Amino acid sequence: MGMFAGVSEVSVRTKNRYLEPGNYTVEISAIKSGRQNQTEKPYFVAELDIVETDNEDFHVGETVTWMTMVHSYKKYFLEDVKNFVSIVMGADPEEVTEEVCEFVASEDQPLVGKRLAVRTQLMTNQKTGKSFAESAFRLVE
Repeated sequence: MGMFAGVSEVSVRTKNRYLEPGNYTVEISAIKSGRQNQTEKPYFVAELDIVETDNEDFHVGETVTWMTMVHSYKKYFLEDVKNFVSIVMGADPEEVTEEVCEFVASEDQPLVGKRLAVRTQLMTNQKTGKSFAESAFRLVE
């Protein structure tokens, strides 16, 4: 058996770039959900292709990631997902159910191609003092 035995069975590992402070117009290329390998904590990911941006570190056509996951409180994760899905669908947040969230992250990928305006700002957690990026989304028709 050679050194590269099994290469046909693996996928390509890519490095994700996350949204950083700036303004963007993006197009959704994929929505994914799952659980982290080590902790089994749920995550929800939107892969976004940049259409335009004022952040000089990013380029048109580049793919960036917006991600939310359960840290200490599942409630905040669910609020983030509900907010994102309701904005992209142009729906009332009360219409976003567990089934809707599962559907948008399914193989059907119903949100692919939707365009969003995104504003990402650097925020500071008042308790820990740690910085984090917070993104606000708006559907672009």
